[in-house]
Amino acid sequence: MRVCLLLMAAFFATASMRINLSMGITCMVNSTAFASEELKSFYKNESIDHSNDVCKPIVNEKVAKQDGYEGTLLWSPSRQSLLFSASFYGGLVTMAFAGYLADKYGPKLILLAATLDCVVFTMMGPFLADRSYWSFFASRAFMGIGIGCIQPCINSMAALWFPASEKSTVAALYTTGNQLAASLTSFFVAELCLSSFGWPSIFYIFGGVGLLWALMWWIFVSNAPKDNRWMGEAEKKFLEHENSTRKNKDMFRQNALPFRHLFCNSTMQSIYCCQFAFSLCATIVQSFLPTYFKEHLYLPIHLNGLYNIVPFIAQIISKNIMAVISDYLKKHDLVDANVLVKFFQGFGSFGVSITLILLATLPSCENPFVALYLLAAYGFFFAGAIPGFFTALMSVAPPYAGTISSFSTIYATLASLAGPIIISVIDALDWPNKWMTIFGFCSIVQLFAGFFFVLCGEAKVQSWAKPKDSIDLTAAAC
Repeated sequence: MRVCLLLMAAFFATASMRINLSMGITCMVNSTAFASEELKSFYKNESIDHSNDVCKPIVNEKVAKQDGYEGTLLWSPSRQSLLFSASFYGGLVTMAFAGYLADKYGPKLILLAATLDCVVFTMMGPFLADRSYWSFFASRAFMGIGIGCIQPCINSMAALWFPASEKSTVAALYTTGNQLAASLTSFFVAELCLSSFGWPSIFYIFGGVGLLWALMWWIFVSNAPKDNRWMGEAEKKFLEHENSTRKNKDMFRQNALPFRHLFCNSTMQSIYCCQFAFSLCATIVQSFLPTYFKEHLYLPIHLNGLYNIVPFIAQIISKNIMAVISDYLKKHDLVDANVLVKFFQGFGSFGVSITLILLATLPSCENPFVALYLLAAYGFFFAGAIPGFFTALMSVAPPYAGTISSFSTIYATLASLAGPIIISVIDALDWPNKWMTIFGFCSIVQLFAGFFFVLCGEAKVQSWAKPKDSIDLTAAAC
């Protein structure tokens, strides 16, 4: 449990350092400098009475100050959108081999170094942002070098420490760090924006959280259970037996990586496709939901922070319930593991797809509360990914869990790059129905991923990923 909680804290610390910009940028930049000329001229027309207008866009300094969006940095909307992709460019440098190194040498020190990288460049953020846009962009890219190592190392650690019968529950628990980061970060950042400390405190505080985690990780965690001084011998032997740790390590070291199976296998491709679809949605929601509330619903920053919590709280609750149910059914042989991952993934993909279309069409500045119900539904359906494709990712090839996570992270990063780039292009072209286009695109991608996984997804260990003696025993039994 100690290791599971520290993995959750790792996700929280690193995700909060990345996500804090999504809400922070709303109070860092000047909200009125780049308002459209059409809106400005409309509100300057003295012959029109706007005193009873329900929806009031932020087009002057007075309204911006009242709503908490009083920033000084002159960064255009398209440049702001590009900033959210900067960390993913850095991630491209490390993600392809981070999991391989974690599987071969152990994930502990790699994860520690990756987190410290995030801490350093997070704390440098305010200084660089005041100097120039591109220096701040570069700092986010360098932070991404560490971000690219996080998920492969965490998944590699989980494969070493937790038995197959607990994988869905454990995955739900430690990935809760992402949702805690997304919800609590937005709330606290909104408060820090309104405080006398100002937006620079955002980067210093969350960098400090990362430092605290690094100290705890160094003291309490080892690469494998057998090396941990805080555990009893009985627990060490149990985990060593359940996870076949030695056999998996020997298989990894003695055999060449099965690249053909890792890339061309339809089961693996269905997992990677789901990773792309869910990462695309996660990036849009985590990075741009505050902007959606600001631009589309015209919410003041204190309500912006509260609304932003809803989908992530829904995810935390529902995914832990779903994961426990999934593991219970597997442990008691009530439902086949393959059937379970297909059911939960289909439930998640199709539900998210429908919810995104409704989110694009129903809420408005006149009835913003509708967004609360839809965001709660989005979080509920999104949680199906944990007992779905994410459980499959950790289960299909335990000896290569970190390597598979690296490959999966490449797809996730491509999705995370695609989201900000698409929004940046839409902003630059002044595209009408901006949020309908964005949410509609994500909905189509989710539908495709859901159908693909239902057809080809699996959760059982693949034949090409089993230790030789396991394959021989199976063959003898047949």
